[in-house]
Amino acid sequence: MPKKIYNFKAQVWLYPGLGGWHFVNVPGKISKEVREKYGKGMIKIMAKTGKSKWQTALFPYKNPNGEFGYIVSVKSLIRKKEGIYKGDNVSIFFELVK
Repeated sequence: MPKKIYNFKAQVWLYPGLGGWHFVNVPGKISKEVREKYGKGMIKIMAKTGKSKWQTALFPYKNPNGEFGYIVSVKSLIRKKEGIYKGDNVSIFFELVK
């Protein structure tokens, strides 16, 4: 059975505080499906944007409205390769890894 590949577009945002971690929010519909199929908590994924791939995770996240979702970190190396900055809209593809 082929692996399911999820895809979405989202705006890159910077986590407040030290470190400069950049994230994108996974849309609610995808977050809900992943949570129902694979449980809550951190879930390992292989992500892709542009021509770059990286291993990361879906991190559980509550938005300011208190709704559950996931976020994906966009590594510094990937942002540099793809010319991605805070506020940019990016297309993200991911599949779960075991």
